Amino acid sequence: MGARAVNDKRNKAKQPQPAADAGPRAADVSALLVQAMNLHRQGHLVEAQSLYERVLRSRPDFPEALNFFGILQQQRGQSTQAEQLLRRAIRVAPTYASAHTNLGNVLIVQQRHEDAIAAYRQAIILRPDEVEACVNLGALLKGLGRLPEALAAYRLASERRPNDPEIQYRLGALLAEAGRTEDARAALDITLQVNGTHQNALLLMGAVLHRLNRIEEAREVLGNAVFQLGGTENALALLQHWLKLMPDDPVAQHRLAAWFGAEQPARASDAYVTDLFDRYADQFDQHLEKLGYRAPVLLGERLAGVVGAGTGQWAVLDAGCGTGLCAPLLRPYARHLTGVDLSSRMVDKARARGGYDELVVAELTAFLRERQHAYELVVSADTLVYFGDLQAVCAAASGALRPDGWLAFTVERAEPAAAPAGHLLNKSGRYSHTADYLEQILTDSGLSAVTVTPVTLRQEGEQPVPGYVVLARKPNLAPID
Repeated sequence: MGARAVNDKRNKAKQPQPAADAGPRAADVSALLVQAMNLHRQGHLVEAQSLYERVLRSRPDFPEALNFFGILQQQRGQSTQAEQLLRRAIRVAPTYASAHTNLGNVLIVQQRHEDAIAAYRQAIILRPDEVEACVNLGALLKGLGRLPEALAAYRLASERRPNDPEIQYRLGALLAEAGRTEDARAALDITLQVNGTHQNALLLMGAVLHRLNRIEEAREVLGNAVFQLGGTENALALLQHWLKLMPDDPVAQHRLAAWFGAEQPARASDAYVTDLFDRYADQFDQHLEKLGYRAPVLLGERLAGVVGAGTGQWAVLDAGCGTGLCAPLLRPYARHLTGVDLSSRMVDKARARGGYDELVVAELTAFLRERQHAYELVVSADTLVYFGDLQAVCAAASGALRPDGWLAFTVERAEPAAAPAGHLLNKSGRYSHTADYLEQILTDSGLSAVTVTPVTLRQEGEQPVPGYVVLARKPNLAPID
């Protein structure tokens, strides 16, 4: 196996200091070594080598200079010279733990594995906090297939540096390989607490939780990470891993389509919508408040401007009622106010808020089809954003309206050039629609578009989300029986 990169930042040797009674020459040499180390750290290897050589001409047995010059020689591919320098440092200072660690790194490159193991173990004996030697020893032993010994080395590193995300990830990976799944989960949890976007830890945590049959936790870990990572290659890898673990997961399928141009569904699946809103029901209202969410208020203003003040005479449906934010603006119009939503947890919130005469958990299109000629007003605030093709739901809404009844809803706005089909699945997982498409769908559904008003629905990522408030009416063509 290849040696882990030797990085002087990880070496624990202190900056060289002249002895209290040293003369100016010793002080000058120490200052020169500090300058060499700084150049080395900045990647100026040629200049650093020149200074290391000057230091060693003055003090041939300066252990720090030998150690760091050895590191530099290894970085330049001069393994034999590196070994010679490090062994000189150890002869001069046998208890110099970092020199033993770096010697182990050099010996790995030379494929002298047993010698490297001995060097790492000597470093660990010499200094309790020599974590680098523990980690490198663990990696070497793992590569040699000596898993119990590797696990002991990683545990030692973990004890000495318990909040290091990379150490905890390596420990977790080895524990998972050893079948100690719950212990692996605990180690990976530390990694992700410190670095929530650690790609390998996320992939492994998803697999570990799935193995423990903690499916919802696996979905939450992967889902939150995908949301944070956005449309990146890392997010794509997580989604693909998610679907490998859970091939039928609707959230992963929908997010894959939204972010990476997979085949776009005509609408978000019931399972996706249910999962999304059941998951966020408890924080939903607070989240919308932070976003400056205005859809209910905008709908109320348009209704009042076009329809007039409510007289409490209508059967009203809040289509996609969520937590019941629209109830106060709809109540003045309603002799009977019904709310319907696909998420049972959102309906529970609406019930607690109050204002409805009836609340139903159901899929919207199917519910509307069962309520023919039942309402004078159907209102939907930001529910149709989870439909791309609006034909079926608008036709069902038309059937649920009485003649002269009103349909009012909000959608997000798409530009025609970006949505040739009239609708577009965005990276948010929501759809947007063009004005021409909305008017055509309403006409095809037997409704007349009264107003299609451009608005700003909320802020997202500190950017306004453009949308439309749409009011349509069902013509009074004939009396109903």
